[in-house]
Amino acid sequence: MKKQTTPILIPSPKEQIHLFGYGKYFKYFTSLLLNNKIPNCILLSGPKGLGKATFAYHFINSLLSKNEEKPYVLENYMINKDNLSYKLMNSDIHPNFYLVDNKNFDKEIKIEQIRQLLIFLNKSTYSRNLKIILIDNVENLNLSSANALLKSLEEPNNNTFFIIIHNNLFKLLETIKSRTTEFKISFSKNEKEETFHKIIKQNYIKNISNDLNESLHFDTPGNIIKYLLALNTKNHDLNNSNIDNALFFIEKYINDKSYETLSFLKLFIEKFYYYLFLNNKDKINNYFYNYMKILKHIDNMRRFNLDEKNTFISVKNLLINEKR
Repeated sequence: MKKQTTPILIPSPKEQIHLFGYGKYFKYFTSLLLNNKIPNCILLSGPKGLGKATFAYHFINSLLSKNEEKPYVLENYMINKDNLSYKLMNSDIHPNFYLVDNKNFDKEIKIEQIRQLLIFLNKSTYSRNLKIILIDNVENLNLSSANALLKSLEEPNNNTFFIIIHNNLFKLLETIKSRTTEFKISFSKNEKEETFHKIIKQNYIKNISNDLNESLHFDTPGNIIKYLLALNTKNHDLNNSNIDNALFFIEKYINDKSYETLSFLKLFIEKFYYYLFLNNKDKINNYFYNYMKILKHIDNMRRFNLDEKNTFISVKNLLINEKR
């Protein structure tokens, strides 16, 4: 992707007017609702960046805006931005909706957030007594906050619905999972490609490299958009070598300590080794050993709070030696 003259601003899931690729899921959930078979505790699980949160916000808006003047446009899977529920949810003041989220998702969701949720559950609402709770990045509940949530998940009122979003790269506490009905979200490469290009068109992103379609083998449309934004900010280009982009995300992680940045680093390392495997099949065993060694270095750094500088010196040396 070549650097654009204007910044790329992608709306957050809460602000997304359009929903792409989720038609089959939307129809299925609507049929469950119409037949009174929709679970009170729904778990949406799948890789980060598939649009699970965007889908959740759209489905919730379709429920809350049903009797409003400008309801959800089901035919086009589109939120009417002038509907009351959309405005209230974006202002965080909808009396029928409560969000538990952790935008910086490498930190815990603490018990105080769950205590505030419990207060919300005991309040009255203005519309059919319907209450919808969205919990994003549920894997970041700490043990105390998870335990505080359990009773509400066990015995929700008939008109109380939990929609819980799980990045399935991370383990979820079994006590939480066992109290939900899980829906595993997945898309084929062609479906991801179609969604990606719709997002690109919708947000006027130009000069897209053909290599992006190959990236969908490794990652999700949402993640690709995010690391494009990161690379574009620093005059980097996706057409740079995978090792150059990996080194870029090493420096970025040292500055921001974000797990999201670390996940992008791992992605470019994976892509780097993928092409090594393809082009040097006689060295696959050596490459695989070094690839796993790098991942172990990074995971141990996080798990045991090891020195970042020394860890990344080792990672850089391994990558650079492979390139020779």
